[in-house]
Amino acid sequence: MPSASDSDTPAKTTTEPTEPTAKANVLTPVPKVQRSDGASIPTISASPADITENVTYADNVTLRINDIEFGEETKEGPGRFPGRSFAVLSLEMFNGGNQPLDLNAAVITVLDAETELVAPVYAEEAEVADFSGTVQPGRTAKARYAFAVASESRSQVTVVVDFDGVHTSAVFRGELG
Repeated sequence: MPSASDSDTPAKTTTEPTEPTAKANVLTPVPKVQRSDGASIPTISASPADITENVTYADNVTLRINDIEFGEETKEGPGRFPGRSFAVLSLEMFNGGNQPLDLNAAVITVLDAETELVAPVYAEEAEVADFSGTVQPGRTAKARYAFAVASESRSQVTVVVDFDGVHTSAVFRGELG
């Protein structure tokens, strides 16, 4: 006769969150995204830059915030927030390296002065356009991302652009203007 421990009940599974693979710090304010390309630790790094400066990597890949615009959501309906202010960051990446860059898994994060996440905005008024595709050597990719940065929070933000597993995340800090 089977005992209670021999029952056919399924094994207990856990839904505990897993620890991030990299701890956040001043140079990397948010952990890198784990991608399926096999790279677990970035091998090409760049120093953080001011919002108005370029982040340049050792392989001559350069990222910059080309323009900053401000707007307000106006449309009503599900998932919309009429009256909510947002900032649109126009990003530009130049591939000065000798290898193509796959931007299909780029993740952009904005943190406020208290290092709290700022919500992305996908409203039509923001006219967002993600990084996508592959950027060949010598070519430039452009994207537009919007975030719900209130006017009183624009004096100090951190923008983190995690575009692949080989490069450290590009980090920009400063005032949005």
